[in-house]
Amino acid sequence: FTSIGDEDEDPTDNTENLCENPTRDILTEGFFRLFKPVIDDLDNNIRRARLSQLELRQQLDELSVEMKNLNFENDPQLHEKFKRMVHVKQKVVVIMNILQGAQERLVTLCQQQEQPGPTS
Repeated sequence: FTSIGDEDEDPTDNTENLCENPTRDILTEGFFRLFKPVIDDLDNNIRRARLSQLELRQQLDELSVEMKNLNFENDPQLHEKFKRMVHVKQKVVVIMNILQGAQERLVTLCQQQEQPGPTS
């Protein structure tokens, strides 16, 4: 049985020295270098998807304006198409928000990793 206050603790125990652990720092840097290309690729793909979603949203906005100018109240098929388009536009906005959140988390992750560790 070993308690926290025992005097004969293992001198190689570095649990209190978490800020100055070179092995952990090397492993962290190695993992970051391993995953950085994947993170960068994911970030680029998210960026391209966000641009596509933005273009789609702009086209839907333009189409929405044109359809509002039409008298679709008397045409049930046209009215139904307009409702579907509005629904698609709402989905595009949700997807854009999800992509933006994912990209912001990736940027934060990269910024945290690139910051120098604490030195004492």
